[in-house]
Amino acid sequence: MMLKTIPDELFIWVSKALLGEIYPAIRAIAVGFNNEKKLLTLRYYLDREPTEEDYESLDIVIANILAHTSSNNDIRGVNDEVVFSTNPFRDLDSLSGFIYIRREY
Repeated sequence: MMLKTIPDELFIWVSKALLGEIYPAIRAIAVGFNNEKKLLTLRYYLDREPTEEDYESLDIVIANILAHTSSNNDIRGVNDEVVFSTNPFRDLDSLSGFIYIRREY
């Protein structure tokens, strides 16, 4: 899969969609975008095992992102992933980039 930097408008859509949806268990949020397939991947990295509420939160974020698109030509598909990991951030797959990283000491 060819992953590149996400388009500027997608960065803005994702940033807006995350307002009010970031909660303490989220360590990082990675975004991936395949420009050829128009496939968006959003991945939450949590400090605990995922629950149904985590997937519901991600579904809300995805719905808000898709509400900004003008057609299926912007985003044709979405992969949503919620992962438990205590690995250092440098060892996490950032996909096309992290859009959020929690400050950890």
